[in-house]
Amino acid sequence: MASDAPLGLPGIVLQEVLSGMASQRQFGDLRRKLQAGFTVIPASAEDHVEAARLKNLCMSKGLNVSGVDCLIAATAMAGGHELFAVDGDFGEISKHSPLKLFKEPDVA
Repeated sequence: MASDAPLGLPGIVLQEVLSGMASQRQFGDLRRKLQAGFTVIPASAEDHVEAARLKNLCMSKGLNVSGVDCLIAATAMAGGHELFAVDGDFGEISKHSPLKLFKEPDVA
């Protein structure tokens, strides 16, 4: 991704990534790198409400998406951000919401 656009990291993603660290040293190293490289974007109370609404909407469409994924999507939508994701659930969420997914520009 060659872009000058600033990159943000939803706070819940920071939590999820750090939750898998086997040692305190790995935890500390990764924490410092992530917080130095990204602006951490906290979820607001409204983001949590929107995440619940989005989860309910997806369930009504027969989609089983996680509440965490809905919170990530809601946080991105609230800020008008594009979301870079490899998880296919976000593609499904974007079909039923204003979620914008980042797409690498075609390089000719």
